[in-house]
Order: sequence, then C-alpha cells, then structure tokens
Amino acid sequence: MSDVGYGLGVDLGTTFTAAAVCGHTGTRMVPLGPDIVTPSVAFARPDGTLLTGATAEAAGATDPTRVSRGHKRRLGDPTPLVIGGTAYSPAALLAAQLRDLVSDLTAMEGTLPEAVVLTCPAVWGPYRREHFDEVPRLAGISGVRMVTEPEAAAMHYSVERRLGDGELVAVYDLGGGTFDATILRARPGGMEILGTPEGIERLGGMDFDEALLAHVDSRLDGAIDALDPADPEAATALATIRALCVRAKEDLSVEPDVTLRLPLPGGPREVNVTRVEFNDMIRPSVALTTEALHRTITSAGLRPTDLAGVLMAGGSSRIPLVPQMVSATFGKPVRVSLHPKFTVALGAAALAQAAITVPSPQTAPANVTPDAVPSATSTGRRPKWLLPAVGAAAAVVVATTAVLTGGSDTGDAGGSTSSAPPQSSLSRSAAVALPDLEVFTGRDVGPYTGLLGAAEDGWASTALGAGRAASNGSISAAPDGAKAIRVSWSGVGPAQFYVQRNAGSSDLRPYVADSALVVDVVVHRPPTARTALAVHCVFPCAAELDASSVFRAIKPGQKRTLKIPVRCFTDAGLNAAKVNTPFLVVTAGTFEASFGDVRWKAGAADDADATPCDDLR
Repeated sequence: MSDVGYGLGVDLGTTFTAAAVCGHTGTRMVPLGPDIVTPSVAFARPDGTLLTGATAEAAGATDPTRVSRGHKRRLGDPTPLVIGGTAYSPAALLAAQLRDLVSDLTAMEGTLPEAVVLTCPAVWGPYRREHFDEVPRLAGISGVRMVTEPEAAAMHYSVERRLGDGELVAVYDLGGGTFDATILRARPGGMEILGTPEGIERLGGMDFDEALLAHVDSRLDGAIDALDPADPEAATALATIRALCVRAKEDLSVEPDVTLRLPLPGGPREVNVTRVEFNDMIRPSVALTTEALHRTITSAGLRPTDLAGVLMAGGSSRIPLVPQMVSATFGKPVRVSLHPKFTVALGAAALAQAAITVPSPQTAPANVTPDAVPSATSTGRRPKWLLPAVGAAAAVVVATTAVLTGGSDTGDAGGSTSSAPPQSSLSRSAAVALPDLEVFTGRDVGPYTGLLGAAEDGWASTALGAGRAASNGSISAAPDGAKAIRVSWSGVGPAQFYVQRNAGSSDLRPYVADSALVVDVVVHRPPTARTALAVHCVFPCAAELDASSVFRAIKPGQKRTLKIPVRCFTDAGLNAAKVNTPFLVVTAGTFEASFGDVRWKAGAADDADATPCDDLR
C-alpha cells in the first residue's frame, strides 16, 4: 500500500485500540498485536517517558504501580493521573498511544497515511470533544478528522452489506468501557443521526471483568480484596488475577464453564465459573443498555418496527447473552460483524480514504514534538509481541522476503512491496483476466510446499513430499487419490496443515476485491475443537477465521467445495501485499479431512455457494 495514498482509521478504545487502513485495494485491519488490536495501556518509565500497548502491558507485569488502564474514561477530568510519581493528563496518555500507533504503521507501510480519522463516542458533548481534540495535537499529528463511533460502524456495515437509501438502523456499541446507542438513516452522502444518541458511562467489558472478579472474590471469602496493592508481590498477584478474569470472560463466550487457578499468598486456589453464572452477573447491565436503546429510538420519533435492524459494534457485543437480549427485546435482525471489535476502525478507515479523494490542502502527519508527549527512549524498535500457538494460527517458518506478483523480488525482511503497484479491481475488467492461483493439488505446486507442524514438536515443519505419507507429532497426512491429501489430527495438542512459499512472499492484493480461497474438502471425522482457516502474511502478520461450524456442517464422506472470500481474511487483519502462507488449517482437537485443489479463484467471492464472512466467527 505504500505506492499509493491510504487512509487510516483509529479507534482509541477504553480497553483496546484498533486501527485499519484503506487504499485502492480495499480496507484491512492493521495487526497491532497477536489479537490484531493492542491494549489501551500506558507504562511510565522512571525517566517519565511512556510505553504503550503490548510493550506497556509486558513492562507492567513487573511493576503494576507504573501502569495506567482505562484512562479514556477520565478524559476531561481536571485531576491529573499520577503514575509512578509523575502526573499525566488522560489526553497525554491517549496521545502516546496514537503516536506509537502511527509510528509503527509508518514503518509497516513505508509512508505516512494521507488522511487520519479518529472516532469518539456519540454521547460526548463539546467539553469532552475539545479535550479529545488535544490528543492528535499532543501526538504531533495534524489534519485529523473526528467522527462518532456509530457513524464509523455504520460506514463499515454499509460497505459490507449495502444499506439502502433512507434505511433506518440502530447502532448498539458495547465496548470495553462505555455503551452508546444511536439511530442512523442512510443517505447517499453519508449517515444522518436521528434523535438523541444515548450512552452509559462506565458500562462495558471492564465492568463485566469487575463483576466476575467480585464473584470470584466472594467464592474465596474476600481473599482477593484482602490483597494490599502497595505490596509489590500482592500487586503482581492482583494484576495476574485480573488478567485471568478477563480471559475467563472471553472463554465463557465459547465454553459452558471455566476454571480459574488463582495465585494467592497462601497458595493457589481454584474457582469454577459457569456461563449461566456469568450471564446472571451481567444481565442487569445488559438490560440497562436495551433500555437506553429504546429511549434513543423514541427520541427519534420512531418505533422498533421502523428499524431495518440493529448493528452490533464493540468487542463486548460478542458475549452471547448480549445479541440474544437485544434481539428478544426489539424483535429485529441483529447484524453482528465478523469481528465487532474491528467494526469502528474499519469504518473510520473507509471514511479516511474517502477524504483523500476530496481536493483540499492536506498537511502530512508530523513527527511527535519533543515537548508534546513523553516518548520512549530511542533504542530501536520496541520489543515485539509473540504469537500464541493457536491464537494466530501459530507461527511457522519465517520466510526471508520478496514480493513477487506484480513486481520483482526484494531483500526486505519486512515484506516491502514492489515499486509498481498491481492493478486495482476497478480497472481489472479492462485488462487481462486475473488467473486462478493454484497453491496445492495433493502435491506441491511451485513455489509452494505443503507442510505439517505441531506445538508438541516446537512447530517444526515437516514437508509432505511427493505422494508420501508424513507425520509430525500430533498430526499426520497421506495421499488420498491423485489430487488430495488426507490429514489427521490426533487431539494431543495444537497442530496445523499449511501451504507456504519456499521463500519470500507474494503481493496478492488484486485478489482481494472478488476472489475466494477455494478448496475441495471431504470430512472423515468432524472437528471436536475450534478449527481455524488462516492466511499468513510474513510473521507476525496473520488472519484467522473460525471454520469449526463450516467443517462440522459437511456430511462425513461427502465432497464439498469451500469458497471463502479473501475479503474475510483482510477484514481480520491480512495484509494481502505480502502473503507467504495462502492456506492453513489448525486445531487442537481431533479432526480428519481430505483437502485438494487449493487455489485462490478470481470472481468466486460472490458465488451463491460462497461462505458468508459472518459464518466464520
């Protein structure tokens, strides 16, 4: 994307920060960490400089007293935040996050964004917005446009599903720290806010975390509340317990119960929490959000029956109880994006790109001024985060470099793009038809190689070879006819079958618009655990989709051709400019299936039998 201008959309959330870019090939998330988003955390070093994101999270593990979380909630509060003995305004901490994000993105893309859109809650009044206006100024970034989070969310949905002119939708945005309800009417020139948006401060995922923490503490007779935050050992234990509660909340969205093993001074304790218990904890809070949305609908002079649907945004909207209660309360279709945590950033990026096409004097984002925000000391790149084995489909062999499609090889280990950009989808109809990209036909298709890898073997790769059986720890494979490979997962631990370039990466951006990853599949034993389809774009860049239900829907023994739109992967964070692993299947459970004729097929994304992105959640 570095060869053409691109727009940047940023969602500085209360608990997580998300960013997306939009250029001539479409919109995609920026991989800020192993989960695409990065924690909205700041860490104050003894010299007053600030670390942010995953780097701050890691530093805070050893000294929790120097960590700030949830400071977005304090924006506009005249009382400064004191971290490690130094006072900071919430705007300065948010500016440090924005500064580091733009710096990292510029290193990835090779150039600054031409336009930046920041989002804020629709319920913020002039006072809070004036303080938020200080954030880009303190970060040294000029020409930033502010839009409300529901407007950005609706923009993404309108691109994804096409809202009709005059169509009325409600945006239900339940994030990490706040809830916002807004009614919008689709217009050719953009979205129109109707009525009075309503929000609830201090209601979001952080509050659900606290509710779970209080529940666990009550089960332990107050052992957690008795921890002294001033004691370094107790503070570290408390930070660990809070992190475990956050993870338990997330796991309860897919598991019926979880067991927390908590490090306490008197020895570790275990507490089991069920999804039913968790639902009972948060149900009153979710009811407050539906009441707020109802008041917002009424303020617009509308009834729920007037709405075409409710658009769900914010990471907390993925908690199963939330869309269930919203749907039951309003009786309208609930539209949940593939990744609601990304919805606002993706919409903001699309708005930023649209601004580039409007002729107006633009000032390129500037470097952070020394006296604006305490910056990290210049010691090279900040420490990198690591991909968990399954969370990002597992790190495999790290290819050295090269972008081959539409350009020449390069020796840049970051997978930089060639100087001649590929044609956009808009002009492709007048050019030579985009060919299908074959990557595996039961045998290797150069320059790609079929490989196996397993966590128990340190993710070392084993080549399948030509027509030979192979195994690697908890995964094995053998030929199944002339054009397929039969792969078996034993369930001992995470393992993957994948197809990877022998070296370098490929610029596959021309395939984003309307192509699909196509593979012939015969399921012999359905998966017993979460099973993901992934595409990698040079470590640590990756995009992963949950295909468990798709594989389970295939009747054992019957052949089915799966068509997964490439845009599903780009929405999940794939950088199509540097793909080195165009196909990967990973699971930690038992699963047996044959895979054949794997290819990226032009025009297949809009086929009637293509899998909707919403089915890959």
